[in-house]
Amino acid sequence: MGNKINISRRFAIVDEWVINLDISDRAFKLYAVLARYADNNTHKAFPSRETLATRLRCSKASVDRAVMELVDAKAIEKKHRAYNSVLYTVLVDPPEGVIMADNKVSSPVSTDVITPDEVTRTTQLEPDNDIETKTKRAQAVPEDWQPSDTFRAECEQKWPTLIIAQEVEAFIDFHIAKGSVFKDVQRAFRTWCRNATKWEKPRTVIHKQEVKPAADIPGARAWVRALHDQGEHWECRDGEFGCK
Repeated sequence: MGNKINISRRFAIVDEWVINLDISDRAFKLYAVLARYADNNTHKAFPSRETLATRLRCSKASVDRAVMELVDAKAIEKKHRAYNSVLYTVLVDPPEGVIMADNKVSSPVSTDVITPDEVTRTTQLEPDNDIETKTKRAQAVPEDWQPSDTFRAECEQKWPTLIIAQEVEAFIDFHIAKGSVFKDVQRAFRTWCRNATKWEKPRTVIHKQEVKPAADIPGARAWVRALHDQGEHWECRDGEFGCK
């Protein structure tokens, strides 16, 4: 008996450039879920936060963080609508600079017609298992790495509470010690800054004031003197106002 096609299957197609994005596992799963809900023509979807939280098995706050990851990565667009609903647009075209495959920034556009030439190249986009080739695609963080002036200004504007110079130093030390490699070091640093903002402690400014002893503050014992003058001495101290 031949294999039967299960017409009740539900699935979402995720493009290869999304797989190559420097995003968390939860953000990747969210992209797949949104693609599942999206219209085939407009690529728009509007599932509620409750629905997304249920599908991702996480809190609504975690959904919000995953959404921002995808927005920053230019994988989706988010637009608020009436009654607190949100309209998501799942982007199917890769943003400029995203690595597709074989260290290329774009991949052949698929067509509805498969030509004989295309049939002979069925493994063109298959992952390369050669360790040396994989190493060439990714790079370690150089010890003297510095963000470009334009990118530094972008980070300072986007995360004003961070001291970018300190974050660069911490980023380099951490990933060199860990032996991390990245396809895009600058994008990895963007993720580092985004996470640093999430976990940074609130900064509280305490204004120091000179604290004087109560007896040295002018008028602090005036009410006792008023009682003293009225013949009440229960708050007078020894020798104060002539009391014994």
